Amino acid sequence: MMLVTNKEIKSKEDVIGIAKHYFSRWRIEEYFRSKKQLFKFEHFRIRKLTSINALNFYITLCMSFLAHISMKSETNALLMAIIKTANPIKNKVNFKYYRIAKGIKGILAYATEGIRSWFKILRPKYRQLSLVI
Repeated sequence: MMLVTNKEIKSKEDVIGIAKHYFSRWRIEEYFRSKKQLFKFEHFRIRKLTSINALNFYITLCMSFLAHISMKSETNALLMAIIKTANPIKNKVNFKYYRIAKGIKGILAYATEGIRSWFKILRPKYRQLSLVI
């Protein structure tokens, strides 16, 4: 790997600091790239600024959910089921947003009825109708 910088390097600590700064910036760039590719953020048909901000908020919420799941332990049953559904080629990857999103999409592809069947709807018992004269 070769990094080009305009910072003055005098010691090994300077090199390590620049490399850490580069890798932290790389993660930010990867976050925005995945946000654009996974949710097609650049291909929206909204014109109002409030609608664009709302869309950005919901996509950021989804990305934070992906980040939250990716920080779980490797033995977490939900994370393992999502990764297994994603059918990965490589087992060890540090940036898991794409893999987790693909796994969740694969799991939700089987949901044909929606969430109605998950919850039992409590309906009142039928009463006898009577005429009052």
